[in-house]
Amino acid sequence: MSAAVRVTDVSDPAEQEMLLLSLAGELDYSNAERFHHDLQEAIGQGRRDLVIDLTELTFCDSTGIQSFLNTRQTVQDRGGSIVLVNLHPRLERLFHLTGLAQAFGVQPTVADALKVLRPSRPS
Repeated sequence: MSAAVRVTDVSDPAEQEMLLLSLAGELDYSNAERFHHDLQEAIGQGRRDLVIDLTELTFCDSTGIQSFLNTRQTVQDRGGSIVLVNLHPRLERLFHLTGLAQAFGVQPTVADALKVLRPSRPS
């Protein structure tokens, strides 16, 4: 199985600078380069903040994590934030043990991620 990136815009017109991505499959050395390319292309559309829904991502190796870190740097260089949501329990454990959960602002749901990114706006 390979990682597939589905790009979904947040429907609220006030959130034009935010992009919601959904990943599915397994992210490893065999497809990380393609994933990184697709991710960079998606965020290259001028979006500042990024929410990545990992509901359907069942595996991620160190190469995949490096892609996430590179993307985080790109987003931060633009003054934006990145939040990962709906991590598979194994991925969540890995992200917490390595400290990456705090670095990425891991949240349980997309709605929670939106609250973190836009705390001053009413829900």
